[in-house]
Amino acid sequence: MPGTRRIRFVRLLAGIACGAVLAGCASVRTLSDYRTGDPVFMSGTRFDVAVIRQDAVALKQFRSRPPAWPWIDLPFSFTADLFFWLLPRTANPAPDAPDRN
Repeated sequence: MPGTRRIRFVRLLAGIACGAVLAGCASVRTLSDYRTGDPVFMSGTRFDVAVIRQDAVALKQFRSRPPAWPWIDLPFSFTADLFFWLLPRTANPAPDAPDRN
């Protein structure tokens, strides 16, 4: 019986992940629809929260279509926003070329 519980849990997690992917990630949407002046930092998370709160003023900042299920998309957007924000800051830059005089 413990094996069937585990399989059900894995199926549930897979179903939630597939639903989030099919709904479209707010982080990817806001960054792909970016125009000058749009919010960038944690944009997907902020977009999901604005949709959940039904905040019309905050939604006007974004030019993207709201996600179908913002509650499901929120943890994935948060993870993606952290990844997109931290990746350029933690990657080692190329070493400077020596000056040739």
